[in-house]
Amino acid sequence: MGNHIERLKLERDWIRQQLETCIAFWLEHGMDPVNGGVYTCLDREGKVYSTDKSVWMQGRCAWTFSYLCHVYGQRPEWMEAAKSCLDFLEEHCINYEAGGRLYFTVTAEGLPLRQRRYCFSEGFYCIANAEYYGITGDEECLARARRAYQLIYQLNNGLIEDPTGMGPKTIAETRTGRALGDPMIFLNIISIMRRVDPAHTEEYDRHAKECTDAIVNLHYHPELGCTLESVAPDGTPELWYTAGRVVNPGHDIE
Repeated sequence: MGNHIERLKLERDWIRQQLETCIAFWLEHGMDPVNGGVYTCLDREGKVYSTDKSVWMQGRCAWTFSYLCHVYGQRPEWMEAAKSCLDFLEEHCINYEAGGRLYFTVTAEGLPLRQRRYCFSEGFYCIANAEYYGITGDEECLARARRAYQLIYQLNNGLIEDPTGMGPKTIAETRTGRALGDPMIFLNIISIMRRVDPAHTEEYDRHAKECTDAIVNLHYHPELGCTLESVAPDGTPELWYTAGRVVNPGHDIE
């Protein structure tokens, strides 16, 4: 028993050391002290090889540093990094002419480069604001998270037209379907929103059930031994073309 405890302690210490090393690397090399936000195209030495900024990563990094504060306690450098990414998102990454949808990529200074039809930028913006609210109690961050949450739900369920006007990825009259990524990501969002915003637990639980029902009943096919990324609207596998045979292990795990 003693040997097992000692081994667990060694593993714990190694994990903590690796976490500290990783965090220190990104704080030193990734944060943009001039424009705010974070660079994510870094080489092994920390040199920036592309200054274009992923909007996804602004939200993901804001969430990560906020969650570190939630788990390990607040540190000024973590709080500063999270706030920098949140502020960059708010000031540069929202397309107000397209119903508050977020861009996909922007320049170092925050000029828009790409708009995408799917709403993962909004998802990471949502969890970033939600987690930051969870550690600060900043009501404006919760309001931002709630607005983004409702927008994603409406878009995913066809309750509103996409304000970007981009339309579906394929010609719907020829082929349409459903993607695993939408309920998968939304379940992740729900879990965070539910934790920091218990006032809306009933709504989150209802939406979580909708997501799990869609994944289990439509995308999971035990007769094939896999969970398909893309299926017909009723869940029927469409194995006669490439996209219909895609299995995404990362999405399955999430």
